[in-house]
Amino acid sequence: MITDTVADTQFSTAEGLDEALIGAYVPLRGFYGREPGMLMNLYGTDLFQEGQSYNSEWDTYGAGLNSSTVLSPSGDELVWEPFYKGINYVNTVISRAEDIPNLDQSLKVQKIAEAKFLRAHYYFVLVQHFGPLHLTLEETRKVELEAYRVPEAEVYEAIIADLTYAIEHLPSQQPQYGRPTQIAAVNHLAKVYLTIGNWEKAASLAIQVITSGRHRLLDQYKDVFDPFNQRHEEVIWAVQWGDNPEVNNPGNELQRYFAPRQWLLAGLIGDDMYHTGIARFWPTDYALTTLFGNDYRKEGLHIRNDTRYSVTFKEVWEYNDAPNLPQGKSIGDTAAWFTNDPIIQEVPDADVAKYPYRLVRIKDRNTVNSPTVQKHRYPYTRNNGRDYMYMRLAETYLIASEALMMQGKLDEAAFYFNEVRKRAAFPGMAIPLIRPEQLSIDEILDERGRELCGELHRWTDLKRTGKLIERVRKYNPYGGPNIQEHHLLRPIPQTQIDRTKNDFAQNPGY
Repeated sequence: MITDTVADTQFSTAEGLDEALIGAYVPLRGFYGREPGMLMNLYGTDLFQEGQSYNSEWDTYGAGLNSSTVLSPSGDELVWEPFYKGINYVNTVISRAEDIPNLDQSLKVQKIAEAKFLRAHYYFVLVQHFGPLHLTLEETRKVELEAYRVPEAEVYEAIIADLTYAIEHLPSQQPQYGRPTQIAAVNHLAKVYLTIGNWEKAASLAIQVITSGRHRLLDQYKDVFDPFNQRHEEVIWAVQWGDNPEVNNPGNELQRYFAPRQWLLAGLIGDDMYHTGIARFWPTDYALTTLFGNDYRKEGLHIRNDTRYSVTFKEVWEYNDAPNLPQGKSIGDTAAWFTNDPIIQEVPDADVAKYPYRLVRIKDRNTVNSPTVQKHRYPYTRNNGRDYMYMRLAETYLIASEALMMQGKLDEAAFYFNEVRKRAAFPGMAIPLIRPEQLSIDEILDERGRELCGELHRWTDLKRTGKLIERVRKYNPYGGPNIQEHHLLRPIPQTQIDRTKNDFAQNPGY
């Protein structure tokens, strides 16, 4: 499928082997820090919908999915090609490591373990989205024109085998931040077992991570997303960027895709923290109201006792463009308020213009103005970026809770659930905790939505729990009318089908 044309000599030394291993990380940036990861994990869910996009079919489940192998208008590849390239880099490391003379045995198995962790991750993402896959565990050294899809169960067997090897051979600490540790492999395997419904193993592994002492929940939810302290104790494994634009390609642009087009308002300009927004991804009405509990006049969980809405979404934009300030305005004055406040939603249309700033209620949102997820903000130029946290400990608690609930162990499940919720409370305020008998898969999904909103997990969460179709139809105004059973799998890229000599079947419905 992917041809490796690198000279044999490049990978004949320990240094060359590590170069190949570093190369295997690159596809992660193009997916998690760019539009592909957002389109495939946020669009077409209950929490996010299309803002201003050239790729609306991922939200609407429209006919364009049939030919959707590249992004518009950039022409960038989505996930299939880049991840299979990553897999071939990994396979190269694994196969060539055996042939390097005098390579220290412990170093060899550690590098192979790191490679197998990455291979497991690539296949895990692909199998969740595409179903049966071409499974290749050997390096591709020449053009191959045949490929065959194997059942999902066989792919998962390979994933589990790779992560098991990684658990056995990865170190407890890595000399370089960002390389996976042993506990990261344990956590990843917990996610895999949760996905395939092995609740006992998922719970056991998640609890092993929680009790290992290697990671902890930070004291306050807002601290998790501090752009000046990204590499903290809650992070289990993250995709790396940094402050040097020369080594950041492709850069992390998640904040830019989430942000509104604030620069279209007089007195506002893209800055080095929130950048120049392009309004691709909007929260749904459900995310802005029911999920977080926007009506604080009612009892229960809401935005006045749970910090996660105010940490996740930026509502207030302040003037920051001195040459273009409106008359009578100063730097730092409020320029726009994109709010879910329930009282403001009741303001009559005729009174909206009376406010001394641009007021945007939920019903006023458009392709320019909406609350923005601010978790991915970073204080540098566009091609410098923050890390992307693929695994953090709060999710591990929710994995344990879900897996225990599915086994009927409700008291234990409620304990891990409430550890996450308690951390979300405003300091000094009580927050409603869940009782064991209240637990359900919908409660788990809602809590994951509040805790992980905008963190690129939602589509696979909904699919895994059997709730994708139900929730999209209920809460997504664009995808709801069109989503069908066959949309539980993505279409195989036509380029893959065309270049395969044998019959490489398309997924049903496309």
